Amino acid sequence: MGAASEKDAEKIADAVRMAQKGSQDAFMELYQLFYHELYAYACYMLHHKQDAEDVVADTIVAAYESIGRLRDVYRFRQWLFKILSNKCRKKLKSYAERNKHHSRSFGGETKQDKDPDISDGKDLEKEATDREWVRDAFAVLTDEERYIVNSFLLAGYRGEEIAESLGIGASTLRSKYRRALMKMRKKLDP
Repeated sequence: MGAASEKDAEKIADAVRMAQKGSQDAFMELYQLFYHELYAYACYMLHHKQDAEDVVADTIVAAYESIGRLRDVYRFRQWLFKILSNKCRKKLKSYAERNKHHSRSFGGETKQDKDPDISDGKDLEKEATDREWVRDAFAVLTDEERYIVNSFLLAGYRGEEIAESLGIGASTLRSKYRRALMKMRKKLDP
């Protein structure tokens, strides 16, 4: 770990400690530091800006309410993203449920009865099914494996950053990443 990243990690840890003691200013500093990352991740996962904003807001509230239970102040970022990931997963599940309900509600119409410029919902249903399929593949992973895959593929972090955040070596990270992808591949291609 370089001197700059050690200094940054210590600054974040200090802010977390202060927030745990009730400092709203320290929590706001953390919020400002991570907001754009959280929002980008939520937008990528949900493909809907308003829902991403809502999920990030829910994440921040949950983090604020439970920061006192965070044991390792150096893992604040991972903890925050785990909360966000869970919130996104719940929102995606609600999308799938809503799409199933809409599919049943409009099931009797034929294509000729509809305006050609209005979606028949099959694209939304396919998208929800695809997301469910990917969620099922993610479900076979451990929390650490999900964090690794999400960090690489969705959040766009470099291997060194992910390895550092987990306190493991780069080669160990690469092995875990490959194993996680193989597990997902097995689930997707039975």
